[in-house]
Amino acid sequence: MLKPIRLSELRQLPGQKTQEVRFRQFFAGFESLTPVEGSLRVSHRGHFVEVRAQARTIVTLTCHRCLQQFNHRLELDVEEIILIREPNSGPPPLELELKEEEDLLESLPPNGELDVEDLMRQYLHLEMPTQLPCRPDCPGIVVESAAPAGDPRWAPLAALLKEIS
Repeated sequence: MLKPIRLSELRQLPGQKTQEVRFRQFFAGFESLTPVEGSLRVSHRGHFVEVRAQARTIVTLTCHRCLQQFNHRLELDVEEIILIREPNSGPPPLELELKEEEDLLESLPPNGELDVEDLMRQYLHLEMPTQLPCRPDCPGIVVESAAPAGDPRWAPLAALLKEIS
């Protein structure tokens, strides 16, 4: 189980103030055939936290064409910047010139912690394809059209029509 990373402890690390976590586990709320295997690197950069995650697993999906289930290799490679600021504290500091403020939607309080397990679960869910055929040449649902039996009272008329043609 992945433990949350406290920002106060991350800030006190020597050098790059970076913590790397390797994992191989199943995540509650995310169904996969194999354990999710990967790594997460969190770096404290003063006014923000830089997160880089890589992971892979195999999930079972349902083809949107033929409705058959199939296995799909899910791989993610994500980078995210999370602001460090008090909730509702206004705009980010002026010296932070990484992105537009609108792009930085996530934030953490200075004495908060980063819930690594929840973050990985969110990344995995966002990486799931919404529509994916089981194979490129999937024909979709094959509907066999049986000739309607029809009304037997019309059979003599159909026979007459065949004779004429």
